[in-house]
Amino acid sequence: MQVLFQKLLKHSDGWNQTQKEAMVDLCLLGMYSDDLISLAEQDFIENESTQLKWESGISFSGYLQRTIPKIRSAKVDSQKVEDLLQNISERLGSDELKRKASSELEKLLASDEVVKLEEEFLSKVQKVMGI
Repeated sequence: MQVLFQKLLKHSDGWNQTQKEAMVDLCLLGMYSDDLISLAEQDFIENESTQLKWESGISFSGYLQRTIPKIRSAKVDSQKVEDLLQNISERLGSDELKRKASSELEKLLASDEVVKLEEEFLSKVQKVMGI
């Protein structure tokens, strides 16, 4: 999981800031979808924030502080999850980035071996993104 997040955050050349934020949101939503967030995952995200090519007026850790509560509150309501996924899809823009995001999300979800929840969430993501 840590290697995947590192790859996503460091190799997003050609992605604009809105697309990077959408990918972070998608990863966070995926992490919270199965209720298994490890301390190592959280520590990794905090450590990586200092190396991230983040081009926003708000720091990466500030973005996480603002976004994580939104993700947590959305995950208890399927309509909120769908709305958030639709928003993420719109921010990703191109079908190519949506497919890349979906592929990377699949790797992320597989890292904790919660198969049934992973399949359901990934299916929902792909449906909303139309891929």
